Amino acid sequence: MIRFSYLLVFVVIIVSSGHVIAHEQVGPKYSHAHAHFIPVADEKNMVTIINDGEYRYITSNGIPDHIIGRFPNRSNPNSILPQTHKYRVMLNPQKTGRIFEQRGVIGVALNGIPFEPATAECYGRARGDELDDSHPCEWREEAIVAGRGRFGLDQNNGHVQPIGAYHYHGIPYGLMEILEGRELVHVGYAADGFPLMVSRSGKYKPGWRMRKGRRPQEEDSPGGYYDGTYTQDFMYLENIGDLDQCNGIELEELGYVYFITEEFPFAPRCLMGQVDQSFKRRAIPPFIENGDRPPEHPFIGRGR
Repeated sequence: MIRFSYLLVFVVIIVSSGHVIAHEQVGPKYSHAHAHFIPVADEKNMVTIINDGEYRYITSNGIPDHIIGRFPNRSNPNSILPQTHKYRVMLNPQKTGRIFEQRGVIGVALNGIPFEPATAECYGRARGDELDDSHPCEWREEAIVAGRGRFGLDQNNGHVQPIGAYHYHGIPYGLMEILEGRELVHVGYAADGFPLMVSRSGKYKPGWRMRKGRRPQEEDSPGGYYDGTYTQDFMYLENIGDLDQCNGIELEELGYVYFITEEFPFAPRCLMGQVDQSFKRRAIPPFIENGDRPPEHPFIGRGR
């Protein structure tokens, strides 16, 4: 198991005329939901957050600032390696009136680790097969099923991609231990700039539910009962949860925010604001079963 030593030193990132000014502070970690206290684990963890003009720039080397699982492991043959993560989000995000399902990275944590709730694993496809619009994934496998991690997920709901990039699929428990304090914890930013939050008590519940009965008995279907193994095992139902279909909610003090939850969808699968090009993914309509016409969706960008 890889272990990181902790220092009780925090870097407060303040922006002045486009420059980063670092200050040291000793004491409680992350005392405010919108504070930018970046804990320094050791020289291997590097992250910078700069507010400049209309944007917030987040760069990191992709190395977590908390203890992670053992990689490679039996279900994940990949070793964690430093990355060059460079993301940009709006400082003052606005809803567009449209809904975008964001493939791949949906946001980035305050420690510079990406959130990527969906997987590349698809029923009937060999691992590593390329998926595109001409060959869509009808049954995409989930990384968290019945509360248990798959594909080598560690205790932080994180694992490593073949390129060595560590990322989260759900609540980053190791980061949560660092972010002490409030019941509502600001853990990062979504690709459209809205905050990503976690409720320590699980106060806010998603509106997604698992379908009942058996999956379609078709040639390209895995068959069996709906059990949460596949993304398509779930559907969104209005007015049964606290959160909207993108796992977001308007809060009086914070405005619109997204939640990372213990229940599906775990992290947002769609976004309400304009996705920045730095996230390099295509937006497509989310899975909705409420009788509404699928929302309009523009091309956001394509990447692997």
